[in-house]
Amino acid sequence: MLEVQNLEVNYGPIKAVKGISFSVSKGEIVTILGSNGAGKTSTLFGILNIVKSKGKVLFNGEDVSNKNTVYMVKKGIVLCPENRRIFPGLTVEENLKMGTYLRGNYQKNSKYVYDLFPILKERGKQKAGSLSGGEQQMLALGRALIASPDLLMLDEPSLGLAPIIIDEIFGVLKILKEDGIPILLVEQNAIKSLKISDRAYVLENGKIAYSGNASEMLKDEKVKKAYLGM
Repeated sequence: MLEVQNLEVNYGPIKAVKGISFSVSKGEIVTILGSNGAGKTSTLFGILNIVKSKGKVLFNGEDVSNKNTVYMVKKGIVLCPENRRIFPGLTVEENLKMGTYLRGNYQKNSKYVYDLFPILKERGKQKAGSLSGGEQQMLALGRALIASPDLLMLDEPSLGLAPIIIDEIFGVLKILKEDGIPILLVEQNAIKSLKISDRAYVLENGKIAYSGNASEMLKDEKVKKAYLGM
């Protein structure tokens, strides 16, 4: 579904992503792990051309390397960004409707989102800025899902959340996988990510330092000590 070849992302003289290649197949959750500054978010931004990038990006067989971000979203690559980026002055319902600006249908998809996150339906008329951090993350994820993603890219969905909310978010990700939504997940919570993933890539200083089957990575003592903090 997604094939990334020799992706490079530069910020002036700083090379954030240094020629990495990876793929996501239909029905998979693929995780990109790494410490702060490893190039994880820059990788997602490079795929969507939010920042200027080099290399080749194929999506469903089409070369979309030089397409703009709007084109990519219309094609079905939807990003749920780090720090949520919700519209605090709009209601929960209005935020969800904003998710259908380029694709998706609120009437058609809202039931799916509300079934996943019942609290969002309860808070529908409430200003998004008044939600708790966990509720805001649910809203950000719901806004991405309401756009009917063919590929969902998630950037640090557990960041700053309480453990009970993290468990809920990862429970939803498992449901999305069961429902056939491919996910490219950027996450620092390595253990939880690997437990729900098919494959994973570890970034170090903009390069892929290790890659493999997620379940095998969890069992590999060298990998656990070097990359997973175990």
